[in-house]
Amino acid sequence: MASRIVTHKGYGIRKDSLSEQAVQSLKKELTVAPMSAFASRSVFAAQPTPFTLYLESPTRYYVPRQWGLKTYGPPEQMKLEEGLPLRSELSFTGTPYDYQTAIIDQFLAAGSNGLLCVPCGRGKTFMAIRIAFLLGRRFVIVVDKEFLLDQWRKELEGLLPGIRIGIVQGPKQQTDPVLYDCTIAMIQTLVQREYSDLTFQSYGCTIFDECHHLGAAQFSRALFKVQTKHMLGLSATPVRDDGLTKVFEWFLGTPVYWEKQREADPDVVVRKIPFTCESPEYTTLPQNHMGETVLARLLTQVVECEERNAKIDALLVELLKEKDRKILVLSERISHLERIEKGLPEGTSVGYYIGGMKPEVREEGAKTAVILLGTYQMASEAMNIKTLNTMVMASPRKKIEQSTGRILRVQKSERSVAPLILDIVDSHDVYKRQWLKRRTYYKTCCYKIDGEKASKKPKEEEELSLEKCLLSD
Repeated sequence: MASRIVTHKGYGIRKDSLSEQAVQSLKKELTVAPMSAFASRSVFAAQPTPFTLYLESPTRYYVPRQWGLKTYGPPEQMKLEEGLPLRSELSFTGTPYDYQTAIIDQFLAAGSNGLLCVPCGRGKTFMAIRIAFLLGRRFVIVVDKEFLLDQWRKELEGLLPGIRIGIVQGPKQQTDPVLYDCTIAMIQTLVQREYSDLTFQSYGCTIFDECHHLGAAQFSRALFKVQTKHMLGLSATPVRDDGLTKVFEWFLGTPVYWEKQREADPDVVVRKIPFTCESPEYTTLPQNHMGETVLARLLTQVVECEERNAKIDALLVELLKEKDRKILVLSERISHLERIEKGLPEGTSVGYYIGGMKPEVREEGAKTAVILLGTYQMASEAMNIKTLNTMVMASPRKKIEQSTGRILRVQKSERSVAPLILDIVDSHDVYKRQWLKRRTYYKTCCYKIDGEKASKKPKEEEELSLEKCLLSD
């Protein structure tokens, strides 16, 4: 009996081939926990809960495939199926850009396992479908949000006319590869249900959208449920702040292609909008029992500041005067978006892009709205509205790489106006520091920051220390 095998459970290693020390090493390394800034600061803070990344049978340990390959070497036996072939009548109707062809070729040449990490607007979904088609096997797509399921279904139907799509969601379990060319699975359903080794054995490829979520304890369980010969993870931002990037890399592989820096785009204009007011409700820093600023409460104070909201009202009125502007207004809070809508001129065409909406209502509103009110969460994952060219950051945010990509989906040669970002910078030190992080990103992308000379280092950057501040999105 082979000591090392790869199956639909993962990389299997016989127990009797391991020393006691090797077993302890396996269990120690594959027991992980998220890093917590709060837990490290006080013995009284809740400690992160560890979770394991191995399975155990009477004779074997099953570990993440890529971790097993690196730790124990090539398997003696590969028990994963090639997968049923795609029907010959399916044809791919899209035409990739040259850069997309290069990325696709690089992934295929690397053995068709690993991560593709590119910024929003570069066509991750398109490239993934192209890869699945070129591999020629029936495939699974794993998503974590219903609107992503709908977007993938539309893309598949457009690029592979006639494709038969199954769904795994709640009681719906359409996993027969004889009936379906592709199955889109909600990750919540995968982790909640038990599946036999036979369920996905006739699929040859699995695509994990927004794979950075797989580092979480609950979602990581899906990685033992779906194991196919080829595994592709997609993410614009694969690095997790909690240190658990390694979780999905151990299963899927490391980045085969990683475009860490968005292509230089000097046409993009950033308008920094400083804001402050004297109201104690705005300026007072809410603190916990350890004297640390409670950022969630501070954010509430900021978005509820009426003087600040009036400033946003005025900014939007001016933007509406500019021809061809299609404006995306982003906030962390839906209630804040509702307040902003109330301040718009009567008759303004408005849509919402928030969680909980029916997909058809959300998408139809997005097509016609001059001002689209959305949450950062929705803008961070798979918002695909090519008409947007202006973004207003109505609430503070540290990481905006994915959000800015939502207004850059039109090719440079096809733009009617220059993309514009209105970045509201609040007077609290924590938000000034977040601005400096965003500013660094803007500079890296060669965006033009209004009123700032590229050669001069802003005084604020020299004065602000990163001490005494716990940064958080």
